[in-house]
Amino acid sequence: MGILCIMPIPPDGALNFRRPLPGLYRSGNLSFLSGEGRGELLALKLGRILDLRTRAERKIDAPPFLGQAEYLNLSLLPHRVRELNEAHLAGINALNSIALLDHGANNIVNILGAILDAPPGPVLIHCHAGKDRTGLIAALCLELAGRSRDGIAADYVATGPELVDFYGRGRLHRTLEQQKRDAPFMPTISDDILRPLAHLDSTWGGVGPYLAAYGFSEAEAAALGDRLIKG
Repeated sequence: MGILCIMPIPPDGALNFRRPLPGLYRSGNLSFLSGEGRGELLALKLGRILDLRTRAERKIDAPPFLGQAEYLNLSLLPHRVRELNEAHLAGINALNSIALLDHGANNIVNILGAILDAPPGPVLIHCHAGKDRTGLIAALCLELAGRSRDGIAADYVATGPELVDFYGRGRLHRTLEQQKRDAPFMPTISDDILRPLAHLDSTWGGVGPYLAAYGFSEAEAAALGDRLIKG
């Protein structure tokens, strides 16, 4: 099933901002928004702003909507999981996402539940760059909404051009050793989102059975897909 991506005008200062489904916006860190951009974002009448970052990340870049009814922080990263650290050391985005699926399923189900249960209006999800954590949740949402795997990959790859300047600015503040460590994670290729989805196919028989095994029922998955399509 093909679902057209809606291309809104990004709020001023927004990073990697787009609307892959009528009921879903995705972006990078909202601390980059200007004052005008914050107002423009709120004018979208969002049902929920879902911050996927850790609390430690929030201390570095404070969430601009903290304390407002729309804002909710649910970290995608489970705390102190050895397998995630090992996957990160491998320097391959797809392996990171597979490790998140294997060891962060409860976090994932909580996040999808928060999207389903949000007040009326589209939901915005974001992490820091809006690439891999946001990309994984967006991919699961797109799958539940009936988007083709080609469409899911296209949404993920669309992040690449959006982050060129962002990565360029970041390098100015990183040592050569840090730049070398970061480099493997910067590419945005379709395989990095298709491999995790294929992993769910081979291990669980698809996204639906995987989510159901962790308490997000088939009925809830269908309701979430319907919400995301209708907006």
